[in-house]
Amino acid sequence: MLTRMPSRHALTAVLGLLALTAALLTAAPPARAAVPAFELRPLVPAGPDHQERLRAEVEYWTLGKMADAGLNNEDRDATAPPGGWDDLSKPWPREHGRISRTAGKIFMEYTDVETGATSTSSCSGNVVSSANRSVVLTAAHCLRIHTPLDVGFGNVVATNMVFVPGFDGANLPRDTSSTRLPGKDIAPYGVWGVTRQWITHTWSQSADWLLGRDMAAVVVANPDDPRPIAEVTGGQEVAFGQPQNQTHHVFGYPTINERNHYRPGNVPAALQRTFDGRSLMVTQGTTHNDPVYYNDVLAGAQSPGCSGGALLQNFDPATGAGVQVGVFSRYDDPAQIIGILGWVQGPNMSSTHFGAEEQAVYNAAQAASPA
Repeated sequence: MLTRMPSRHALTAVLGLLALTAALLTAAPPARAAVPAFELRPLVPAGPDHQERLRAEVEYWTLGKMADAGLNNEDRDATAPPGGWDDLSKPWPREHGRISRTAGKIFMEYTDVETGATSTSSCSGNVVSSANRSVVLTAAHCLRIHTPLDVGFGNVVATNMVFVPGFDGANLPRDTSSTRLPGKDIAPYGVWGVTRQWITHTWSQSADWLLGRDMAAVVVANPDDPRPIAEVTGGQEVAFGQPQNQTHHVFGYPTINERNHYRPGNVPAALQRTFDGRSLMVTQGTTHNDPVYYNDVLAGAQSPGCSGGALLQNFDPATGAGVQVGVFSRYDDPAQIIGILGWVQGPNMSSTHFGAEEQAVYNAAQAASPA
């Protein structure tokens, strides 16, 4: 989920009661009637000033703002567990295969709908093959959240968002107020502004994890490069309605590990590790389906900052190519009480499995012009 988690305990209490109620309901069938995608307000609308506004969106993200939104602010670098990195989470080699180009880090500035207050955070995303070659998939909560009674996250929307494919934070100082823009060492394929954004119909009705369907698609453009992003980075294939209970890989940029950060005494040693938001990480294993949320659940150690990261099937480590069938949404944990499987099986990574609603979102995005 998001890097910043204010009022965690208040949010846990409210969502816990709601999620327990949802868990008692009959599981929604995987095949749902097609419903239209929901388009949020364009971040960079078409018009005579489009390029000027796109450049302003991209150049807002100085090194200082990226460090504040996307690193862990804990003065600690990523640290392997005592037994070393493993399939629960491990760094993906830089510049290794297609995924090192298509996966990237998303930086967001939020505005509270009711108070006008602003905040920043970070997520993960992935470039996919599409008709306009301009689509990045991520989690819906990276764009829009409205939690019950406005506790926890409150009522916020993204009002500035950029995507950095192949993000490499090794040279991004943690505590910096630099107003310089990132160079090729940090953004090897450039910084891409999000122009338009879509979420699932379900998330537009309940933007709080209660009903699931936590998926979004955005269209991106670069003020310094007229090419579509997939021409620069390539794109992962994408598929919908695929069988569950498969071997999957999840890629993302985790910033902290809340299981370790908030309650280390209750977490198995194998799941305790430190992330810093600088590096692309991968978790791999066999998923099982969550009958309540139609999610793919995987034992893993990634958490906030990995939100929106790609869930790939048929992944080839040699080429870095696979088929995206989901996006990481949340981790299920008895302390958080979101999702019945969190109670039964302990900490897990839970990804939205792509079905009809997610396909509608993808189709809307790939049919749009980046401008």
